[in-house]
Formats: sequence, structure tokens, C-alpha cells
Amino acid sequence: MKVHMITLAAIAAASLSAQGVAQQGEQTLERALADLNNGLTAPAGSSSYDISGDARLRNLYTSGGVAKDIDARARLNFSFNVNENAGAVVGMLGFEHWGSQVVDSATDSNSGIGALGGSGIDTRIDQAYYWAHDLFGDGGTATLGRKYFTVGSGRILGSDDWDQAPSLQTGLWYNHEAGGANFQAFFMNSQDDAGLSGGAYPGDDYFGFTFDWTFEGGDTVGDVSIKPYLISARDNGITLEDGFYLGAEFAGEIAGFGWGAEWAMLDENDAGVGGGNAYVLNTTIGLDALESIPGVEDGSLLLQITGADDDFMPLAPVYHGVAGIQDALGRGGIWSTDTDTLSAHLGFSPGESWNGMISNYDIEVGSADMTEWDIQMGTTLVDAVDLWFGYGHTNSDDGLPDDDAIWAVVALPF
Repeated sequence: MKVHMITLAAIAAASLSAQGVAQQGEQTLERALADLNNGLTAPAGSSSYDISGDARLRNLYTSGGVAKDIDARARLNFSFNVNENAGAVVGMLGFEHWGSQVVDSATDSNSGIGALGGSGIDTRIDQAYYWAHDLFGDGGTATLGRKYFTVGSGRILGSDDWDQAPSLQTGLWYNHEAGGANFQAFFMNSQDDAGLSGGAYPGDDYFGFTFDWTFEGGDTVGDVSIKPYLISARDNGITLEDGFYLGAEFAGEIAGFGWGAEWAMLDENDAGVGGGNAYVLNTTIGLDALESIPGVEDGSLLLQITGADDDFMPLAPVYHGVAGIQDALGRGGIWSTDTDTLSAHLGFSPGESWNGMISNYDIEVGSADMTEWDIQMGTTLVDAVDLWFGYGHTNSDDGLPDDDAIWAVVALPF
């Protein structure tokens, strides 16, 4: 069809030229070609776009001899703004890992620190979603597609960047500032790559909402930030009968001490699966005394206790490092079933551009008990390359890992 139209356009131009209007014929030919190609050209594209990404090389070794791993990952994100009210994001991810630690790609099972999530080498379209602001004239923003997504602190549902292929959720989201309440509603399906096939309600879809609220406590307790959330399974319509998580994050300051908390309840579903409560309490104390140590610029102490009942189970939580860098709790994270932890973290800055943390954990899973202490250090090289490395040691008399772990990460965000 295109060749025929070009031929006809050329014949028309020749005819016009024969009549002594060659210049007009040339213009007619150009217009004919322009009209021909117009149907093959995409509409006006994005008004602006941004390309970003990150690449990392990482290794770890545990003295048990069956968990040596080296891996590489690169991500590339394309962000397009069609106009000030609409845009899209497409992300690509490629990764590879090798060594003696192998993750079963069929079950995505975790054997401890560094579980990589997926096959040994893969390249895929990672995120793919678009957003539109004020779509219905209501001032909200709708997002549709597949992306990383975290509810609350991520202890129930999150995307763990430690994994080679972090969890993705597919669905739709609606956000509205709502006078500072920052309301968000979501509906997600549970296809396999959404990372929701495990947990309390395998195979179900999920819907829920979150929002922010501030309690003004005055001079006595100060302001308290509260972020409630609800995540419900959906099997037979949008109801709460199929089981749900109800929780909230809290944060505030009293007498110069920062504090935080989170509580969540898991409702038992129709099949009798799940139930119970989980909680986190922590406080952060600034340690000005550390500044008297040569080379140390500042420091802080974080104390934290957590607990989860016998029947509590998260969906797809952030798990790496939440109870030590050994990741002995696996993919259940800090709210694994029947788990309690007590931890202390001494954070310090030994010099310009350096940060470090020394941590000690006491972990109980059922009747088993384990302790772990870690040290981690990080800096940025040449103002661009992030370097992190850590060492962890565990002791256990109850069948949990008794091991040493060493890991290092070199990453370049761009």
C-alpha cells in the first residue's frame, strides 16, 4: 500500500510539473508523503523522560561450607512524563549468581543469608506501570501495572532489595493527599511473580488501604504519627470474611528519646488458617558521649523488641538483616511464626562519609534460642560507588545455625 501511494503521489507531481507548476508539484509530493507517513507515526511522545538504574556485585561466605555465593545484578528504569498529569515507568532487570548456594527456582526456598529468589541467571521486564493524576477531576493519582510495593514497614508485605529479583505486585493503586492524610487504596492480584503465593492466604487476591494521622499530644508526650493499614484477602467478593491483616505504625518523641512501634493482627480465614498478633517496640537514643572517641563524629543506640504469635504469618515481608545478617529466620522475617527477638544496635560514624553499626540479637523461635552479633560498615567511593561489608557470628544450642558469615557489596547507582 505504501509503494502504491508513493507511486500515485509521484505521478501526481509529474502531471503538475507537465503543466508548468513544478514547484507546486514538489510541495504536493512532500505533502502526500507526509500524509502517507502520518498514519505510521506515533502521537506526540513524552514531554520529558528520565533514565536511571543501579548495578551491583556482591559476595558472601558462611563457614558451614554450603553457602558460598557471588552474584551480580543490574537494573535500568525508564520514566516517561507524557505531560504534567500522566506518565509511565518501565524497568528492566538482569541478574546472575554462582557458587555453592543454590536456591530452588521452583519453590524459591531459602537456605539462609543471601537467598536470591529465582533462577541462576535471568533477564526480564521488571516494573511496568503508568500513572495519571487528577484522572477523574478529584485530585487523586491512579497507578496501574506492576511495581515494587510495601505496606507499613514491610514486615507483612514488602519488597526486599537484598533479593536478586525483589518482590513485585501487580494491580491498581489510588493515592490522594486528603488534607494531609495521604490516603491510599490498592487492589492486587496474586499471580506467581507478584510474590503473594505464600503466606496465610495463598492464591487469593488482596485489597486494602493505608493513611496517615497525627495525634497532637502537646508538651507532655509530643506529637504521635499513626499510620493504620488494612490488607484483606479476596476470594468471594470484596469482603473481610476471607481473612485480613489490620495494623498500624506509630512514631514519636518523649523527653528527647525517639520511639517507634508497630502492631498487627491477622484474622483467621474461613479455612481456619492464620490468626494471632505481632508487634515491634523500639527506641533510639542519641549518644553524644561517642563524639569524645577520636575519629567518631556521632553515634546512636537503637533498642528493639519484637514478637509474633504461633499462628501469625506474613505475606512477603522484607527479611534481610531484620534479625541479623545470617537471615536465620528465612523469608518470614522478623514476624515469622512463634518468634521473639531482642536486639541492640550501636550506630556510629567513624569519619566523614563512613557509617557503621554493631548489633546484638537474641532470637527465640518456638523453644529454640539463638544469639548473633554483627558488625557492618559502609562508605561511598569517588562520590558515586557505594561499598558495604559486614561480618556476623551466631551461637545456638537448639538446632538453629551456628555459623560465621562475611559479605560485601559494591554498587553503582546511576
